[in-house]
Amino acid sequence: MKIGLFGGTFNPIHNGHLKIARKVLDDFGLTKVIFIPSGNPPHKNKKDLTDASHRLKMLELAISGERNFEVSDIEIKRSGMSYTLDTIKEIKNMYGEDATLYFIAGADMALDLPNWKSPLKILELARFMAVERPNFSLEKLNEKYREKIIIVERVSIGISSSDIRNRVKRGKTIKTLVPDAVEKYIKDHNLFI
Repeated sequence: MKIGLFGGTFNPIHNGHLKIARKVLDDFGLTKVIFIPSGNPPHKNKKDLTDASHRLKMLELAISGERNFEVSDIEIKRSGMSYTLDTIKEIKNMYGEDATLYFIAGADMALDLPNWKSPLKILELARFMAVERPNFSLEKLNEKYREKIIIVERVSIGISSSDIRNRVKRGKTIKTLVPDAVEKYIKDHNLFI
């Protein structure tokens, strides 16, 4: 079994995230992709972070009908800081040694990998997939990390969660940027205003 672990704040989930997940699922023959919204990430500004229950619900709505996608609340349920290493260990225990885990992140996150908790242990327990992004080259990354990272060809998305939040704040449409059910949820719960 080949399992993709797609972590992030998903604040909110958008069509670009779904496009990336579909690409790695197809291109690398993954069995499934598990979306893992972060609970209390050590690297994010908490004041802009929407409550975890809303982010989780938006993810569930976004992947509804996608049989190879799942959502896990593993990091949301964890108290204190949430580290990727702990998540990977926990999922590895759930699925057993026969499961191959692939951690999916943007190239910007991969560049920060040396600052994560036990980065070499992460690379030992899971294959790290870095999705190419404009203006982020992994050449700057130390070779001991770079040689263990799978580069995923850039997916043209032109969408970011911060842009979506700003559009909502300004009263602009987000119709083509997020799944319809997510757009409705944002409106119904007055998120990002």
